[in-house]
Amino acid sequence: MANINVTPDVAVAIASLVKMIKLLGAELVAGTHRDDIDLFEKKVREKLFANVEGVSASSTAAGVALAHSLVEPVLRDLRAQVAEKTTPEQSPQQKGAGQPSTLH
Repeated sequence: MANINVTPDVAVAIASLVKMIKLLGAELVAGTHRDDIDLFEKKVREKLFANVEGVSASSTAAGVALAHSLVEPVLRDLRAQVAEKTTPEQSPQQKGAGQPSTLH
């Protein structure tokens, strides 16, 4: 593998996201909270942190902030998808309610 130079804060962000992939994989394989988006979001935010040896506290904070900024839109979209799936769809009668009938 090629040696790629990245700043310490980017290294922390990548390490944080790798940890998140591990969490998501574990939840998919053996998780019990698949139906609770609130708990899922809470766990993601709690776990989105990595400590990389030799990286300063300020770079660690910057990296974690970068990781969070990358994950937040994903969580927002996921919440919207869950809301869409869990919102009962209107029946055909409800969709046409209030519209004049075209049947004669």
